[in-house]
Parts: sequence; C-alpha cells; structure tokens
Amino acid sequence: VYRAPMAGRFYRKASPDKPSLIEVGDVVEAGRALGLVEVMKTFHRVGYGGETLPPRAKITRALVEDGSDIAEGDALFELEAVSG
Repeated sequence: VYRAPMAGRFYRKASPDKPSLIEVGDVVEAGRALGLVEVMKTFHRVGYGGETLPPRAKITRALVEDGSDIAEGDALFELEAVSG
C-alpha cells in the first residue's frame, strides 16, 4: 500500500474542476503525483516513491475518498508491483 506521508485533508484532484491526478489502473513510477494534502490552507504535492515501494506499480484500489481527512501513515492506495 501507499501510505500518507503527513496528516491533513487528501485531494485526488489539483482543483475541483480538474480530473483526478491518478485513477485505479494507472501505472506509477517515482515522482508521479498521486494527490495533494492540505495542511493549514497550504497544499503539499504527494508523489509516488519510497524505499519500501516497487519502482513501478499499478494502482489497484483507492482507499480514501477525495476530500477525506487523513492521518500520517494511513493507507491511501493499494498497489501491485509491475515489472519492466
């Protein structure tokens, strides 16, 4: 799973009128934007990557709704490693 790097409110869209940054079925690599976390009116980009994650992964399930409050370490997405 991909876990929240910080607590705040999680958004899958860059703005309400934009499409989601990530969809179930997308293959992600290091640096790909997965969403935004709002903390005290400041938005922080959440990018894929980390020592415990595969270099490439497919998003198999979104575990939180757009606009949900999250805690640091909450599972945001289920992943499946992709080779090549």
